[in-house]
Amino acid sequence: MEATGVYWIALHELLEQAGFCVCLVNPKEVKQVKGRKTDVADACWMQKMFSAGLVRQSYIPAGRLKELRMLMREREDIISMGSSYVNKMQKALELMNIKLTEVISQITGVSGIRMIEAILRGERDGKVLLSLCHKSIKDKKADEVLMALEGNYNESWLFLLEQNLKLWKIHEQQILIVDQRMEVLLSFLEQGSSFVAPVHKEKPVRHHKPMIKDLNQKLLNIYGVDAGCLPGVTNYSMLKLLGETGTDLSRFPTEKHYVSWCGLSPGHNQSGSRSRKAKMKNSSRVGQIFREIAQSLLNSKPIAIGTFIRRIRTRKGPAIAIKAGARKIAIAFYNLLTKGTAYLEQGAAKYEQQLKQREQQYLLKLATKHNLKLVEI
Repeated sequence: MEATGVYWIALHELLEQAGFCVCLVNPKEVKQVKGRKTDVADACWMQKMFSAGLVRQSYIPAGRLKELRMLMREREDIISMGSSYVNKMQKALELMNIKLTEVISQITGVSGIRMIEAILRGERDGKVLLSLCHKSIKDKKADEVLMALEGNYNESWLFLLEQNLKLWKIHEQQILIVDQRMEVLLSFLEQGSSFVAPVHKEKPVRHHKPMIKDLNQKLLNIYGVDAGCLPGVTNYSMLKLLGETGTDLSRFPTEKHYVSWCGLSPGHNQSGSRSRKAKMKNSSRVGQIFREIAQSLLNSKPIAIGTFIRRIRTRKGPAIAIKAGARKIAIAFYNLLTKGTAYLEQGAAKYEQQLKQREQQYLLKLATKHNLKLVEI
């Protein structure tokens, strides 16, 4: 069966319930010649390729995992839709020359929402609005906030600001409802699993944290391992990976197969002896999750993978560097789930020391080749 939008899902479930083993195929892998595409021709071509063993079966989660995947993707869509109202709120503030976006990290934080709600209630005194902020803002950015609040308050722009704030709050409420349903599904998935004691400290989730009770413990029991050893991986990341890949990665023979499925393998764009430039293809949803984790490690000074990403960025650019870092995290995730091998963080200092030793060995090799002697200064 060819995966076409969402139309295949209902028939796929009916065939599975009837006892058929259905092979779902990615349409990109069974493309027909241009100008000869018909439904009958496509069906015959797919049958021939399947008989020859040239098609790969797509991964379809079963049971509760399928429901969790749909809810997780729905949650991401609600967040994306809600962000458009945040942009409109920022636009309304800019139209009134209120520069809150320049002095606070996000206007949807506790301090930002308090000030916006006070402005909509009619408050115009900057000192009163500043008193609603967090202590750190009042201590470090008091003068900047007071200057940012000196705007041209307009009734029409205030009306737009109020409407978009209401719509953003509706989306935030919907996210909480989805979280409640996901908590029920995680409780079902957790049944029958043994208790796993946490080994590593739980990492904080800065944005869009799922409001699920005991999420860390539920994920520990479902996965059977503590993923806190993986750099940059939070409970939110593990929840998204659970919906996309499940807990059983044995269908991938090696880590290279898993990395290739994630779309994180290095590109090999060569014709003969000439390397050619090629546009980087978009990775899968799982690959995008690992890219986001690598992006969060880009500025981390004590973590070795962060140093590795920055080193690659200087030579290859940020896109390739983040992809290379995501590949390392994906390999560590695969080894943790399939072999139980925990990732050991050696630190940036140890990584830089290894680079230095490698460079010295290379210099020594070159000196030996040219009958030279290295003298240490």
